Amino acid sequence: MTLIQNIYIGKVRNSISLANKLRILQTSNRISAFDFIFPFEINNKAEILQAISTWYFKKTNHIIENHLIGSLDTTHVLVKEANVFPIEIVVRGYLSGSLWRLYKEKGPQEINHQYGILLPNGMQQNQKFPEPIITPTTKAEMGHDMPITAEIAKNLIGADKWNFIAKKSIELFQFGTQEALAKNLILVDTKYEMGEYDGRIILVDEVHTPDSSRYWIADNLDLSNPKQMSKEFLREELIKLFGNPENIKDNPANHPFFKDEKIVHDLIEKVTIRYQDLYQTFIGSEKTPLQIANEQKVVWPIFPDTFKEIINAAIMPKNVLVIGNGGRDYSIYSSFQKLPEVSTVFCAAGKRLWDSPKFASCPVSNVNDIAQFAANQKVGLVIAGPELPIANGIAPACEKFNIPILAPSLACASLEASKIICKEIVEAANIKTAKSKIISWKKLKLLLLNFLENPSIPDFSLPCVLKYDSLAAGKGVFVLSNHEDIKQALESIESNLPEWEIMTKSVEAPTYSNNKGEPYFLIEETLIGEEISVIALCNNEQFRLLPIARDYKRRNNNQTGPNTGGMGTIAPVELSDRIMTQVKETFTKILKELNHRKTPYYGFLFAGFMLDKEQNAWLLEFNCRLGDPETQVILPGLQREFYIELYRTAKKQAFLFPEKNATPFLSDSLKRVFVVGASPEYPENSAPKRKIVFSENLSKECQFIPTAIEPDQSTSGGRAFGLLSSGKSIPIARKNIYSQIEKIKLKNIDNSLVNPHYRTDIGQEFE
Repeated sequence: MTLIQNIYIGKVRNSISLANKLRILQTSNRISAFDFIFPFEINNKAEILQAISTWYFKKTNHIIENHLIGSLDTTHVLVKEANVFPIEIVVRGYLSGSLWRLYKEKGPQEINHQYGILLPNGMQQNQKFPEPIITPTTKAEMGHDMPITAEIAKNLIGADKWNFIAKKSIELFQFGTQEALAKNLILVDTKYEMGEYDGRIILVDEVHTPDSSRYWIADNLDLSNPKQMSKEFLREELIKLFGNPENIKDNPANHPFFKDEKIVHDLIEKVTIRYQDLYQTFIGSEKTPLQIANEQKVVWPIFPDTFKEIINAAIMPKNVLVIGNGGRDYSIYSSFQKLPEVSTVFCAAGKRLWDSPKFASCPVSNVNDIAQFAANQKVGLVIAGPELPIANGIAPACEKFNIPILAPSLACASLEASKIICKEIVEAANIKTAKSKIISWKKLKLLLLNFLENPSIPDFSLPCVLKYDSLAAGKGVFVLSNHEDIKQALESIESNLPEWEIMTKSVEAPTYSNNKGEPYFLIEETLIGEEISVIALCNNEQFRLLPIARDYKRRNNNQTGPNTGGMGTIAPVELSDRIMTQVKETFTKILKELNHRKTPYYGFLFAGFMLDKEQNAWLLEFNCRLGDPETQVILPGLQREFYIELYRTAKKQAFLFPEKNATPFLSDSLKRVFVVGASPEYPENSAPKRKIVFSENLSKECQFIPTAIEPDQSTSGGRAFGLLSSGKSIPIARKNIYSQIEKIKLKNIDNSLVNPHYRTDIGQEFE
């Protein structure tokens, strides 16, 4: 499968890009509206849409070159692989549809705010514009269409390109208007997509189809109730059920309406007849879709069965469940909810303001209860975010119900649950790591107290690192450089150890301390250098690398202040070939060692390294999960192949693309910055309950991540929220965030406002 470059699953179309600048585009019988796929298909819709689109590609190529090379069959075409601009160009001749709903509810000033177009007051529904207007949209990080102005479009792709696109879009619309009138139709509005191919801007996707356009019948036109000749009639039927689609709170595809087989059957019949009528109107009975396809027939560049296999593998299950309530877990949830074929994402997150039409709460937290809930809800994939459900056995719990679960086994979970067991496995795998000594808490306490009295005692010296064996909620590692560090470590361990022991005893994964019946620690030599973290998706002995992120752990600027869970991240970060070779060798060795022990690893594996001045990569630790806040900047740019291999790993199936072993996953070209907004008390003290307030709306360039925000807009969390932005460079993304984060305040119970704490130097080294 070396020809395969990328895979795309859309609401209606699927495609595969190939290495030779070609793409195979498949049209499906799926039906979508309001950004959702509905749970039924329309007979022969695919061949009708493809026939109309290819028909109009040929008729409009005198206006602008398009991507069509030829038809492979009635539902697949071969096209040029263009670098598609992240903008949909919506051209409108009438005030109708979503634009009318916006005008009616919020007035012309809101249209001016969103699109930069000033319409007069007093316009009526379906009123014709003096000249066609363009209302462009782009895709937000959450996957929805987001309105933008022409100025923002120019910033995204360049003024010259936008001006060319706008000009050609109007020309296409004017041509389509004349074509429609010749068929007794009115072209109300339509959308175009364009991209670059060999330095030329070309038209892509589809053109003037009933899925991309709104048509009215011209005869006896009544603007108060025009007769639809497009998919708009379906939208209007759905609006009767759900109301204004902009106000939809739940996924309309899950509406009880669609559980009535007779109603669905009747709706399918109506929509099928409408598409057949559309075909007759646009093309007539002179040519069938098969004849149109045969007129421009080309040879398949890959086997058709290969295409089918890949597309089937790329489609995610309808229902997904995500465990965890932090920023990482929100990012996992949001990455799956924007996949068009995913209908519901259940979240075992407690009280969180993570609402979207695809969100549903999983009300339980025990791993066995979660697995039972997933089985009852017919969940097809479970993903564990934090370490505790992994160490408590979510993998075997789900496997009892044959539910695909992305989490390692209990034996593999010991890589994070027990630093001593991990060290033994790492050393057996011949991985470069710090020298260490195993010691019980009783002996360690005595050793440290003796050292404070007599620094010349044998078998202990400074600097060194102390590590509690098992899980400690991020508080179990101590860097000791002087006597004061030792005193603080002793005080912290004495204070926290009872809680750590309770946590350790509750863990199902094997730990050294549980095996010995008392708490144990590691004393490690101190490694000096730069820390990096690399995450891989591991599937038995194969692995794929995720984009590398830089995490900023210290609370304050310039890496000062106490350690935290992470105050921000940037991605991607480039590593030298020498370092990448060592990183890949580390993953290769650990996976082989685990497989040799008959405990193959399936899931994410997070490796922390220290790079010394000779650029040697020393392993510091393994975590059996995605990192937080690394995930927030990693997931948004990943392409469909990531989800394919993730799902196969959860099902214990080999990678679909084994030839890509040890290589990075495909990701977009954008740079991302994430900044944490924390309570002022974090991390030393617990925060009181406060509400999040915004002095004004955030700009469209920033995504608000409601990490620990509860449904009433309150938070008592340390790391309460975050802002994520993407751009062509780190400085652009930084500017987007730091121009907006000052708009967010925390309101105390007495209504006084405090500023959230955040670092102002995340990514500053790239300025």
